[in-house]
Amino acid sequence: MNDQKPAPAAHTGLGVAQEFIRAVEAKDIEAVSRTLADDARQLFMHVGTAATTPEGVADVIAGRRRGICVADVKGKDEVLAYTGALFVKFDPLRWRGQEWRLSPDGRELYFYGVGDMVVARTGQPYRNTYVTRFDVEDGRIVLMAEYGNALMYAGLGVRPNGAEFRSLLRAVGRMFSPRLSARSGR
Repeated sequence: MNDQKPAPAAHTGLGVAQEFIRAVEAKDIEAVSRTLADDARQLFMHVGTAATTPEGVADVIAGRRRGICVADVKGKDEVLAYTGALFVKFDPLRWRGQEWRLSPDGRELYFYGVGDMVVARTGQPYRNTYVTRFDVEDGRIVLMAEYGNALMYAGLGVRPNGAEFRSLLRAVGRMFSPRLSARSGR
């Protein structure tokens, strides 16, 4: 019998979120898959360059800066298709200066990192800055809301795959939806 006390939810969630980042950097789609809930969702929130400063990161974490949803990837299969496309589009695929923070209420995990990537087809460096909120339930990621400069990514001219294209259309729908928000990251 195991008499160890269970880890607090935030601690457990942190390990799952960190494993997701490690798996993406390693381009290990099976390891990515193990971190995701079947109904996982990944939102891309455009905040321009606001998340690149310490104040910007604090604003995102505190909810003072929300951005606008430009992509809404829905379900584990789509998240995996999007992630698999990143594996092909960028080499290497990693983030420098990684920091992990917990929201003041202890319910949300935030990742901060600066992309240190190269576009595989052109050799062009890609150095976007990201703040990503991870919502983890029952040991699996149910929601990732990534705050960054979506225009920088769009400017690379990297062609979207089917999952990415559907996520772009879904984000447009959020702008008109009476029940989904284009600004909340939820």
